[in-house]
Formats: sequence, C-alpha cells, structure tokens
Amino acid sequence: MMKNNLDYRASMLIAIALVAVIVMFFFPAIPQDRFYHEFADQREELGIKHFFNVVSNLPFILVGVLGVKTLLSVDRSKIVDVILPSYMLFFSGVALVGIGSIYYHLDPNNRTLIWDRLPMTLSFMSFFSVIVGEYISEEVASKLLYPLLLTGLASVFYWDYSELQGRGDLRLYGLVQFLPLLLLPLILMLYKPRFTHGWAYWIFFGLYGVAKAFEVADSPVYHWSYGISGHTLKHLLAALGCYVFLRQIAERHRLF
Repeated sequence: MMKNNLDYRASMLIAIALVAVIVMFFFPAIPQDRFYHEFADQREELGIKHFFNVVSNLPFILVGVLGVKTLLSVDRSKIVDVILPSYMLFFSGVALVGIGSIYYHLDPNNRTLIWDRLPMTLSFMSFFSVIVGEYISEEVASKLLYPLLLTGLASVFYWDYSELQGRGDLRLYGLVQFLPLLLLPLILMLYKPRFTHGWAYWIFFGLYGVAKAFEVADSPVYHWSYGISGHTLKHLLAALGCYVFLRQIAERHRLF
C-alpha cells in the first residue's frame, strides 16, 4: 500500500515536469527584454555606479560563506549526509550569486548578465536536490544533482548563444527557474518531513515570491518608497530567504 502511494506521488511529479517541458516547446522563443537592464535606481554613490543594486548583493556573499562554514561544522544529524554536496553547492552558489550580480550591476548588459544567471542556476538546482533528498529519496537526489546542474548551466549558455545569434530564447532558463517553484511546494505537501522546522521552507518560498514581485515592480516601488527600488529589495529578501534556510539547518532536529 505504501509503495503504491509513493509511486503515485512520484508519478504525479514526473508527469507535471514532463508536461511543463512539452508545453515549453509550444511557446515561441522568448528573447531578453531590451529594457531589462534599465533599472529604476541609477544613482552613483562613492564612485560606484548603480550603488544600491550593487551593495544589496553583499548579504548573498555573507549568507553563502556562513552556510559553507556551518556545513563544515554542523552536527551531521541535522542534514542528509549523502547529499552534503547539494547543501554545499547551494550555499556556494548563493555566495557566487552575490559576486556575479555585483559584476552585472556595475555594468548591466547581456554579456555581464550571464555571470549573474549561471550561479543562480547552481543554487536553483542544488536546492531542488536538497528537497528531493530530505523528503523523497537521498539516493534519487544524489543521482539527480549533476544532471540538474548541467541542465541549469546549459539553459544559461543556450540563452547566451541564442542572443548572439539574434534570436534570443529564454524558454529553457525560465523552465529551470520556475518549474522547481511549482514542484517543491507539492513535494512539501505530499511527503513527510525528515526534520523539524519544515515550516521554514514555506517562509523561504514566500520571501522568494515576494522578492520576484518586487523585481517586477522595480520602478513603481522606487517611486513609492522614495529611494529604495524593487530590485534592491528583491536582493535583500532573496538573501533573507537563504538565511532562513541556513538557520533552519542549524536549529532543526531529525524526526526519523
């Protein structure tokens, strides 16, 4: 009975992923918005262009470094030891997101954007592996990690190549970013948590969702808040979500 139930849940997740991939091919190529790099906050401070969009990436670096340091000393009962590379790659990716985003925001254009997006896919895919390992199967998660990472990196390189060919296509990158956001909450609802503090994942998703909303509303937020842009808040909220995950690891206990 349990086996059938597990098979049903896994089959449903696989079916959703397959449908998403198939649907992607029915959409026309999605080029990079030519206005994407025109952020609301263009201020220069201390000789640094786009100052607030640049310095708001520092929390990513801090959280990423703290995450790696924590994993090197944390009680192994607080993590799934088999997928330690997934945890390490997530926090390493978070630190690299900060560095890559700083590089991008100093001179926003498609050529620098690639260094912002590459580490983001590293974090997206390794985090997905963590959730699979904690909730479904550590063996499956371990086997999925590197194919997931290659898919994420390939999505960015494909977008970059397509832009250079004059027919930019963000479809695969969009799938890599948003399909996990669809599957991960389902996994949390369908499977039993291995650790306490599972609610922290919902806070993580909530903060990321709000961060994306602020990203879309970059200019209106900048004008309404009298100086803090939506994109700057996006950085801060996304970094806060990563810190919530870090605190969860430090404070939780194994349930089984």
